[in-house]
Amino acid sequence: MAMVDVRVAGLAAILVSILACFLLLDQAGAFTGNQTPYSPSPAIAIDLGNTNSCVAGYGHGNGQAETMFQLCIPTWVAFPGDGSVLVGEDAKNHAAPIFGFKRLLGKRRDFEREEENVRELMARVPYKVVGRERPLVQVKMVADGAVKNLGADEITAMVFAKLRESAEAYLGRAIQEAVVTVPQQYNDPARYSILRAAELAGLRVTRLIDEPTAAAVAHGLHRKLRDEGNVLVLHMGGGTSDASVMSYVDGVFEFMGADEDPFLGGQDFDQRIVDHFVKLIRKKHGKDLIRNDDKGSALGRLRTACEQAKKALSSQDVAELSIKSLVDGVDFSASLTRAEFEELNHDLFLKAMALVESAMRQAELDKNKDLLDEIVLVGGSTMVPGIRRLVTDYFDGRRKLKNVNASVMPDQTVTLGAALLSHPTANGYPCMGGDRRQWGYSTDWCFTD
Repeated sequence: MAMVDVRVAGLAAILVSILACFLLLDQAGAFTGNQTPYSPSPAIAIDLGNTNSCVAGYGHGNGQAETMFQLCIPTWVAFPGDGSVLVGEDAKNHAAPIFGFKRLLGKRRDFEREEENVRELMARVPYKVVGRERPLVQVKMVADGAVKNLGADEITAMVFAKLRESAEAYLGRAIQEAVVTVPQQYNDPARYSILRAAELAGLRVTRLIDEPTAAAVAHGLHRKLRDEGNVLVLHMGGGTSDASVMSYVDGVFEFMGADEDPFLGGQDFDQRIVDHFVKLIRKKHGKDLIRNDDKGSALGRLRTACEQAKKALSSQDVAELSIKSLVDGVDFSASLTRAEFEELNHDLFLKAMALVESAMRQAELDKNKDLLDEIVLVGGSTMVPGIRRLVTDYFDGRRKLKNVNASVMPDQTVTLGAALLSHPTANGYPCMGGDRRQWGYSTDWCFTD
């Protein structure tokens, strides 16, 4: 596996140039030992995340041998007010960014449960959500301050366009088709919103594949399990978490149980650390970081440091924080141990495990854990040792249970699985289509024309 930096240039007028980092994967590597060489694919794979979105595929980039590439950018959009649009890292650094809009796709405000999710999001974001039936994001589009309401699909299209044109710049050819991953819990309106976003970005979707299925394919479980087997996929991203139990029957993954929490993820872990240090700063230095931070820059710097500390604690026992002139000229330094981090977030870890228990119960495997063959952890938040330990403890003593499958980095899994499925051969996993139903259920949508 090799890392290559690529500068993306010549993007559409609606988008600004950003630096992109492409992850090149040797095609004989990460997924299987014996892959058939692929010809350049007409399609790319896109994974829309709440925190980051990724594009991947195969091709001959910059005259190199054919490889798999991957690019990820923050799922943030901003409108500076001069008529331009910022997408990715530039938007994240803007004073008024739009983020978290994936949760609005397909939502109806006249449905009580969906309205609850919309209101929860409204309490967490700095922008206005309007609209009586369909939630719309209110933004200032141009320099004269005119206000326009945008649907989540329209904002998503801007992210898709950025990913598409970045991939085109790398591959040196036009791209018109894409395989797109979606959460397993997405209903039809949410899936149609994804299709519309892709269309607005100039892409025709050839396949909508559920994220857990893409993760299983990334690990090669459709070959490893042969005729049958059961798989648990725990997906914990930056803002959402879900658990799914799938059964592999007659060459197809079918969902037997699933549960989700649309407001549980790594950002919540970060917030607990931030709250901890805000209290410490108030006690140690007599500074109220919230009241004394009109522009939010101090809190933003603290949040970045806390996120870095969280990541460091995945591989070490203690993380050090040091921030120069954090507030009113005060230099702040402190340490955070893994034990302290786990204590701060213990109740959130248990909420994640409740999703696992619910999915196992729906699949009627909660009392027959020996029947589970594989566990796949997906998303950056599953790299937290406390999460991994709880998952392992839940299945302790089950003879047939293999180790948690970590052969592919959790934060790359879904995108890379979708990239394999972007080829006509589907890497040995054919499209199920909507006309095939067994004793479970699947939502693998395929479009041939």
